[in-house]
Amino acid sequence: MLISSFGLFQILFDQAQRSVKQQLHNFVKDDVRKFKETKKHFDRVREDLEIAQVKNAQAPRNKPHEVEEAAGTLSLARKCFRHLALDYVLQVRHMTESLLQNVQCMLSFMHAQYSLFQQGYNLLDEINPYMKKLAAERSLVIDSREKGEREKKTCNHPAEGEFLF
Repeated sequence: MLISSFGLFQILFDQAQRSVKQQLHNFVKDDVRKFKETKKHFDRVREDLEIAQVKNAQAPRNKPHEVEEAAGTLSLARKCFRHLALDYVLQVRHMTESLLQNVQCMLSFMHAQYSLFQQGYNLLDEINPYMKKLAAERSLVIDSREKGEREKKTCNHPAEGEFLF
C-alpha cells in the first residue's frame, strides 16, 4: 500500500518537473522578455511622439518649410505610435492568455496534489485499525517482557535478610 502511494507521489513530482516548471520557465523566458522589449520600444516611440508634438507646436509659423517639416515628422511619429500601440496591446493580450494557461496548469497540479493527499489520507484511515492493533500488541509484548525481567530479578536476588542455603 505504501509503495503504491510512493509511486503516486513520484508521478506527481515528475509531472511538476516536466509541465509546471517548464511552462513557467518558458513564460518568463519568452513571454515576459518579449513584453519588456515591446514596452521599451513603445516608451521610446511615445517619447518621440511627444518630442514631435513639441517641435510642431514651437515651429515658427512665418517659416512654412519648417512648419511643413515639423508637421511631416509629427504625422510619421503618430503613424509609428499607432502601429506600435496596436503591437503593444497585442503583446499584452498574448501575455495575459499565456498567464491564464499557466494558472490553469498550476490549478491542475494543485488538484493532482489534492487527490494524492486525499488518497494518502484514505489509505492511512483504512490502516488505522491495523496500526492500533499493532500498537496494542507491541504494548503487550513490552509489558510481558518487563514482567519477565522483574520476575528474573526477584528470583536471582534474595530479599534482604534471607539466605540462600
